[in-house]
Parts: sequence; structure tokens; C-alpha cells
Amino acid sequence: MPGDPSAAWWDAQLSPERRALDFIDFAVDQVEQLAPMLPEGAGLDDVVRAACMESFWVNVRLLAEFLARDPNPRDWNARDFVPEWGSANTETAARLNQAWTLASRHVMHLSKERTPNLGDVSMVTAQQIEQIAQDCRLVYNELRAQLPG
Repeated sequence: MPGDPSAAWWDAQLSPERRALDFIDFAVDQVEQLAPMLPEGAGLDDVVRAACMESFWVNVRLLAEFLARDPNPRDWNARDFVPEWGSANTETAARLNQAWTLASRHVMHLSKERTPNLGDVSMVTAQQIEQIAQDCRLVYNELRAQLPG
């Protein structure tokens, strides 16, 4: 293996499509495994819990972009694998879009909505976190069932 593998070297090992799906598999696993660590009282140091929270939201955002949002031609999207893709569960896909918005405003960007008047803040509950994790898995499993071969 070369010290700095080229794209051609990687493509000979695994196709770009396979690598993209591996990243998505990992993101779904991360979201599911991190969800129980996020509530206060989960026994984690505050810094570790904050890092887990950020990782959760970054992966949720990635999954929402891949599974539920309109494709960006620069990025992999579910429609690259299933051209007619659209989640049959539109309510779940809508919740993923809401989670994308939340992650975009409060984790990915220093938006003005990230630093609101504290009276306007509502916390995301442990049940909502768990629902988001379940939504990610549900919609991803739906896609996996439609993948060719």
C-alpha cells in the first residue's frame, strides 16, 4: 500500500460507490450507538458528552442529506444508487429534514439561531434523540432493500 494512496489505488480496492455506502453504514451505526449517551445523567464527562452530541448531529445531518434531501450534484445521494428513490415513509423523511435543519443551525454553522435568546430555546429530549436514530435506521433500511444485487 502506498504512503499516500491515489484515487486509482482506492478505486482498485473498493469502488467509490461501495466506499460511499460504507460511510453511510458507519454513520447509521454511529447515530444508533451515540443516542443513549446523549441525555444528561448518562454518566459521561461533560466534554465527552458534548463530543458525542456533536458527532451524533454531524452524522444525522449526513444521513438526512443522503436519504431525505434534494440531491446536491457534488455529493453522493441515495438517488445515485436507486434513481427513483424517495422514502415511502414521507413522515419519517420529513422528520429527517427537520433534524438536518437543527444540526445545520446548531452544530454545523454558527448561525444566529445557534445563539438565541435563552427564553426561546427548547431542548431536544432523549425520546426525540432516540426517534431521530430510529428514523435514520428506518429510512436507510428502506434504501438498502431497494439496492440492486
